[in-house]
Amino acid sequence: MGALLWLSLTVALLLLLPAATPRPAVLGWGLALAVVLALSLRLRVGLVVVAVLFLAGVGLRVAFVGASWSDVLTVTVAAIERLTDGLNPYGVGYDVSRPPGAPFPYGPLALLWYLPFQAAPRAVEFSLAAAVMLALALRGRALGLAVYAMTPALVVTATDGSNDTSAGVLILLAMVVAERLPAAGGALLGLATAFKPHAAAWVLPLAVWGGLPALIGSLGGAALGWLPAILAWGAGPIADSIARAQAVHASSYYSLGALAEAALGRSLPAAFFDRLRFVAGGAVGLATIPLVRSHRSMVLAGVAIFAVTLYMGYWATFAYLAALAPVVCWYLDEWLGFGERRVVWPGDPAGAVNAAADRRWPRR
Repeated sequence: MGALLWLSLTVALLLLLPAATPRPAVLGWGLALAVVLALSLRLRVGLVVVAVLFLAGVGLRVAFVGASWSDVLTVTVAAIERLTDGLNPYGVGYDVSRPPGAPFPYGPLALLWYLPFQAAPRAVEFSLAAAVMLALALRGRALGLAVYAMTPALVVTATDGSNDTSAGVLILLAMVVAERLPAAGGALLGLATAFKPHAAAWVLPLAVWGGLPALIGSLGGAALGWLPAILAWGAGPIADSIARAQAVHASSYYSLGALAEAALGRSLPAAFFDRLRFVAGGAVGLATIPLVRSHRSMVLAGVAIFAVTLYMGYWATFAYLAALAPVVCWYLDEWLGFGERRVVWPGDPAGAVNAAADRRWPRR
């Protein structure tokens, strides 16, 4: 256990290392982590480690409010306003975006998700990030918690106005449920595609691993999420918004296209990379079919399809990592062989919940 805690604290401290003058919060939490690391060399401080990692993750997110800006939630709120006015939220450009004229290219579930919180949609992302960290802390998964709490991209995306933290939580719920109930997990995954379509990266691996029930669940969940919107507003405006979103970004960023342009020193056609990413993502999906033999390989196959499809295009963003992070960090300790080395809280509530779930819904 001691080695895992040292590793987790070391990883956390390395992730905190700034490339510029650090903010006071970074210095403060770095000092706190260093003190706990020193104590862990001589004392049993497992509970202190996960508690400090959780508090540091929350504290950093508070400190970095306003460090970056995304117009995703701004456009989403504008689309919700059109919805509540009885208008079609799809097929139009919104002047509140940056640059003006961006469409709402997300699924209809995103409209319902933020509808009760349209006055403060960023609070949803912050709260969900805190909830993920709290769940990791209660499970005693120190390494996954360290990575999720301290990774700079995840700190920023919890408050910058993007919606990928919510997307990641929905995908995580689908993966956790699918381990015990593949059909129900598939239904949740299908619903997640109605929040952000990139959740579809896990549909094929889940169908390979979970069989026909998982596939039917995925298709049913997707139909439940998408069909009412298609019937109400039409498939054409929805498809138009998704297509127009690809043309909003005039320059490459955080992608294979950006790397290729930097290497060649000239601009390249965006359409080529936008086609390439779907071809490459499909190829990875087909290549992983014979490799999907367990829940872990199913989850990792989806991660690979997601990463290739989104980052081999012309434009991408570090915010997409927030959709992967909850899933990866949830299972990271187990995947690296630390499954039995978890911090146990008094009464072991996480163990009790797992035992009860195992009795009612055994893991596949």
